[in-house]
Amino acid sequence: MSAEEDFLVLATEVKRFDYDRWLATLFMPAEVRTSVMAVLAFNAEIARVRETVSEAMLGDIRLQWWRDALSDLQSGVVRAHPVLQALSKIKAPRTLDVSLMQEMIDMRAKDLDPAPIASEGELLVYAEATGGNLHRLIYNVLCHKETSGAVEAVMRSGRSLALTGILRAVPFHAQNDLLLLPISVLNSHGLEASTVFRSEHKDHFRAVLEQLHELAEEEYLQAFEKSLSLSKVEKPAVLCNALTGIYLARLKKCEFEPADPRMQVSNIRKIFAMTGYKLFG
Repeated sequence: MSAEEDFLVLATEVKRFDYDRWLATLFMPAEVRTSVMAVLAFNAEIARVRETVSEAMLGDIRLQWWRDALSDLQSGVVRAHPVLQALSKIKAPRTLDVSLMQEMIDMRAKDLDPAPIASEGELLVYAEATGGNLHRLIYNVLCHKETSGAVEAVMRSGRSLALTGILRAVPFHAQNDLLLLPISVLNSHGLEASTVFRSEHKDHFRAVLEQLHELAEEEYLQAFEKSLSLSKVEKPAVLCNALTGIYLARLKKCEFEPADPRMQVSNIRKIFAMTGYKLFG
C-alpha cells in the first residue's frame, strides 16, 4: 500500500475507537497529523486488549508482545505490524519516548484484573500513565523542546480526560466485567465491587460517581488554567480540554448517571467546542 493508504487505515481505526482524539487531529498541522495518528493507533491497540481477549493470560501475552515490539523498535527492528511501521516513520522534533509507551502498556495490564484500582491515588496514577502519557507523546510530536510548565499542562489535560472517560465508560466496563472505580471509595459508600450495580444501591452508586466527578473536575480546572499559557504550537496537545468540560457538565446534569442518553454529545457540538478552544481557550 502507499503511504496515503497506510495512513487512511490507521486513521479509520483511530476514528472508530478514539473518535474525540481523531477529531482533534483535524485541528493539527498537516505535517504532524500522520505522526500523531500513529501514536493514537498505538494507544487504541493496547487500550482494547481487555475487550478483545477471552482470558487474562491471553491479554498478558498480547501486552508482552507490544513490550517486545517496542524494544525491537528502539533497536531499529520494525515488526510487520502497521502501527509499528507507522511509529518507525515518525519524524518528530524529538525522538519518540518509548519509555512513556512502555509505562502505558504496564498500566493497561491492570485492565486484565476485574477491579484493579484500590484508591483515588491509584486512579490518578492510572489516568496519568494512560491519558497523561498519551498526550505527552502527542506534545513531543508537536514541539521541539519540553518546558516544565507545558508538560504539566499536557499531562494534567490527558489525565483529566482519562478520569472523565472512566466515569463515562462505567456502563461499557460493566458489560465487560471491568470496574475502574476505586474500591476504597465504593467501601466508603457501603458498596463492594460485587454489589455496586444492584438496583437497590443506585443512590450509593451515584454518590460514588459524584465524589469521583469532583476529583475529575478539580483535575480539569487545573489543566485548563495551566493550558492558558501554552503557545499556538503546543495548544493542539490539549484540545481535549474542550470536551472534558462538556462531559463533566453533562454528567452532573444527568445526576451522575453515565447511562443517561443525555450524556451523548453530538459531533457538531464537539467540532464547535474544539474550534472555540483553539481560537480562544
